[in-house]
Amino acid sequence: MAYDDVPGGDPRGRWCPKCKLPIRSGEPTTNMHFHEDPDGVRGLSGPWHGECARPYWDTITPALEKMRRAFGG
Repeated sequence: MAYDDVPGGDPRGRWCPKCKLPIRSGEPTTNMHFHEDPDGVRGLSGPWHGECARPYWDTITPALEKMRRAFGG
């Protein structure tokens, strides 16, 4: 990207890694964190559009619920 050398990244704001569209002020977002990209340099970790993050949450939520029930959380 042309703005990679600008501290803080793209001056136009954050972009969703999944759909590659800008995240506008007031849009529902989910802050995603991936172990492979802990500081967000690879463009995975950080804010995503809420609907773009949903497939990940739909996959992980049942597993988290099972763990919560198993460990009394």
